Amino acid sequence: MTGVEYIKKSVSELLSNHFGGHDDKHVFRVYQLAMDFCNEIPEANRDLVAAGALLHDCDDYKLFGEESARLLTNTRRILKGSGFDDVFANKCIKIVKTIGYSKRLSGIVPDCVEGKIVSDADMADASGIIGVIRCIEYRAYRSQGGEPFFDPDYLPTEMDAEKYKQIKSCPVVNHFFDKLFHLRDLALTEPGRRCIGKRHETIVNFLKTYFDEIDAPQVWKDLLTQYE
Repeated sequence: MTGVEYIKKSVSELLSNHFGGHDDKHVFRVYQLAMDFCNEIPEANRDLVAAGALLHDCDDYKLFGEESARLLTNTRRILKGSGFDDVFANKCIKIVKTIGYSKRLSGIVPDCVEGKIVSDADMADASGIIGVIRCIEYRAYRSQGGEPFFDPDYLPTEMDAEKYKQIKSCPVVNHFFDKLFHLRDLALTEPGRRCIGKRHETIVNFLKTYFDEIDAPQVWKDLLTQYE
C-alpha cells in the first residue's frame, strides 16, 4: 500500500460517518479536482497535492473542535502511519494549516504551488450545484430542519474570520452571499480560477431563477447583480 493509498483509507475511516457536507465524499471530490488541476501544473508534487487534499478536513474545527484544529491531531496521526518521511509530512502539515475560508479571511494564503492547488480544489467544491447541495446538507444538519431556506430580513454584512466562525447556522441562500459568491476572487491557480468561475455562474443563475419564482424583494435581486 502506497502512502497516498494509506491516507485515502484512513480518511475514509475517519470521515465516512460525518454528515453535513464535510464527509469523505467531499474530501475525495477535492482530491480528484486537485489531481485534475495538477495536469495543468506539472511542477507540482502530485503526492504532496494528494496528501494535502485528502487531509485538509481531518481536523476541521466544525467536526473535531478547536483543539484538534490547532494541533492537527488526526492529520499528524495519519501522516505518521503513511510511510512518508518527516520532510514530506511537515510540508503537508504546512499546507493543511492554510486551507479553509476562515483562514483566508484571516489573511492566511498558501505559499507553495501544492497548497494553492488544494485551496482552489476545496473552494471549487464549495461552489456550483454541489456547493448548493452541500449548503443545504450542512444547514439541515446544524439546524435540524428548524431554519428557512431564505430569510429576506437577513441582509449580508462585511465578514471577517471571527464573525464567520461564530456563525452557527444561517439560511442557505444567505450563506451564498456570506461565502460562496466570494470564492472566485480567492482562486490562486489558472485551472482553479476557471473551474470556480464556471461554478460561480451556475449559482448566480440558480439564484436568479429562485428569486424570480418567489418574487424576492428587489433589494436581493439588486444584490445578486453585483456578483454576475
